[in-house]
Amino acid sequence: MQPDFYLGTLRLAEPVIALTGLFIAFVCGYAWVRLRRREVRCAAFRWMIWFFGLMAISSVIGPFFGHMFYYQVGFPGKFFCWLFSILSLAALAQASIEHARPFLPAKASQALTVANLSFLVLGLGLSGWNRSFHWVEAHSAIAMLGFMMPLEGLVYARRRDPGSLLLLLSLPIAVLAIVPVLIKWSPGTWFSYFDVGHVILYGCFWLMMLGAERRETAATL
Repeated sequence: MQPDFYLGTLRLAEPVIALTGLFIAFVCGYAWVRLRRREVRCAAFRWMIWFFGLMAISSVIGPFFGHMFYYQVGFPGKFFCWLFSILSLAALAQASIEHARPFLPAKASQALTVANLSFLVLGLGLSGWNRSFHWVEAHSAIAMLGFMMPLEGLVYARRRDPGSLLLLLSLPIAVLAIVPVLIKWSPGTWFSYFDVGHVILYGCFWLMMLGAERRETAATL
């Protein structure tokens, strides 16, 4: 993807991809710290804290073990990153399940929780067995488009929740981040389509953070 960069004899593979990935960890880590400083009042808010914390961990592991030093650690290092990514998206889906729980029959919310856990196990199993990031992407799509979008849409339709609206607005940005990867569009050698996608995701995660804050407030009304 990118030429190696050397610090003396230390080889750093795909350095810019790793750097833009680390900035995702910075954004998510900031969101984790910011949300933790607020008084936790509902389960949906607590799950959002888990989402940002786990995504921050994934975005620290990925740049080092999935890019810069992948040539040393191999697939186990990359899968370790995928593990936290899948866990984080499952937490995001669970946050929406908890947020929509007042508008769902008890059995429906329980079934959604079981389905979320099942998709988590399936995502981990298939991505590890096939060694393919496509299964991580598929799990992300299920979490965001299969869980978060309809559930936050339901909450917004019922009570015009401002946090739900912000979370819904983050979805087009997340989809936009995939476009340069799909069409393989890179501005240059030192700024690949992965870097473009990473930069777009900064805005997505920022909106999610604001949505979590507004959603927590609305959930206590």
